[in-house]
Amino acid sequence: MISDMVRQQVTGYMAFVCAGAMSGAAGAFVNILVKAMRKHRIAVWVCDLVFWLALSVVIIGVNYMYCDGVIRLYIFLGFFSGFLLLFCTINWVLSKIVNYILYRRRKDLENVKM
Repeated sequence: MISDMVRQQVTGYMAFVCAGAMSGAAGAFVNILVKAMRKHRIAVWVCDLVFWLALSVVIIGVNYMYCDGVIRLYIFLGFFSGFLLLFCTINWVLSKIVNYILYRRRKDLENVKM
C-alpha cells in the first residue's frame, strides 16, 4: 500500500538515524582518546581530522546506498537526531566514567611520586 517513494524515504531516514548513532558512538570514542592525549596537540588534531573524514565517507556512502545520492532534508535530520541521541545520552555517562578513571589515575600517580 505504501508507495515506493515513501518507503525509500522512511528507509533512508532510519538508515541515517542508525548511521548517526554509530557516528555518535565513534565520536564518544574519539572524545575519550582526545582526553587521554590532551598534551599531544598534533595527535589530537590527527584524530579529529580522521574522524571527520570518516564521518564524511559514511554520510556519502549511506546516502548513495539508501537515497541514490539525492540530498534531502530528512537525511540530515535523521543523521543528526541519531548522532545527538547517542552523543548526548550515552556519551554523557561514558564521559563521567572516563573522567573518574583519569582523575583516579592521576591521583594514584601523584601518590606514587610522593
